[in-house]
Amino acid sequence: MNRWSRWKVPALFSLVILLPVLLAALILRQGWYEPGTRSKGQWLSRDIYLLQPLPSSQVKWRLVYLEAVRCEAECRQVPVLMQRIRSALGRNLDKLALVQLTAEPRLETRAEMRAGNLMLVDPQGLAILRYEVPASTTEWPLFGKGVLSDLQQLLKYQRGVQ
Repeated sequence: MNRWSRWKVPALFSLVILLPVLLAALILRQGWYEPGTRSKGQWLSRDIYLLQPLPSSQVKWRLVYLEAVRCEAECRQVPVLMQRIRSALGRNLDKLALVQLTAEPRLETRAEMRAGNLMLVDPQGLAILRYEVPASTTEWPLFGKGVLSDLQQLLKYQRGVQ
């Protein structure tokens, strides 16, 4: 028996183990991989506690509408859109509370939060996702589906964690 046949199996085994790791490192270093996200909203880049935390017995997400000081006719309809999103949750509708805020965002959070946006807030009061409400009400059904999709994903994840 020659030396190569003795090391053949361990060498092939090592190659099978190391090759995918080396290829993954190459792909990451070359920038060929673009991390994607399935969420429809924009993730906030920093922690913003928008609301007071709920008691631990209440596990509710909150959909918050940051109402503009001067509200036009379309923005008065946003609470109706929020109610439709909540009712579309079906059996999970008790896990979402709707909140309207009319106060102007603080100066340090204006880049993240703008009047007229919807915010998805976790039970601890941390704003997670921001949604820019479309100006045209004809785009609202698709927009509502996007918010609903994110809510369903978060509720499914939350159910798995508990």
